[in-house]
Amino acid sequence: MKLLAWDPTKKKKVLCGELIGNTLFRWVEPRHFMEVVGGYGIQESAFHEAVKRGVKTIVLKETHTNQRWEAPIKNWLEHCHIADYGHGKQRFLGLKYMHTHKLKERKVK
Repeated sequence: MKLLAWDPTKKKKVLCGELIGNTLFRWVEPRHFMEVVGGYGIQESAFHEAVKRGVKTIVLKETHTNQRWEAPIKNWLEHCHIADYGHGKQRFLGLKYMHTHKLKERKVK
């Protein structure tokens, strides 16, 4: 199931990720990285919808590095920074509170 949230700057709903089982998968680009917290965020309304639907883990996949970051909801609740930097209220979590996995590149024959 795709998870959408309203972005007041873009004046439209934006894709925040995809719910698969009890995991929320979110694809992030370099422009999504927030230096202030040293990590990534998700729209606050989308986060609450994910929790309501039973999500236990959020997995972030960097489109530019193929890096995968994941953290349990508990970390997003205990160590987050909530702010609005122009795209609506968002919940940010530093990479230091996430586990990382480097995905293997597939070789094309």
